[in-house]
Amino acid sequence: MNEEITVMVADASHEIFVDTILDTITEAAKVRGTGIARRTHEYVIQKMKEGKAIIALCGDEFAGFCYIESWGNK
Repeated sequence: MNEEITVMVADASHEIFVDTILDTITEAAKVRGTGIARRTHEYVIQKMKEGKAIIALCGDEFAGFCYIESWGNK
């Protein structure tokens, strides 16, 4: 049985996935051999609460995550 992947704007209800998100980002950076700044749990939750994050779920399981960052001078 194939479940569809649902992509949505993340919010505070998705906090249960933050540890998995952080681990996934770290592992992906290791595989690629790139240095990605480690974000804190609080930082990711802030992005979710600000509506600046997207999460993908396959049923109730984490499938993907992305957030945007903006700087005041850009």
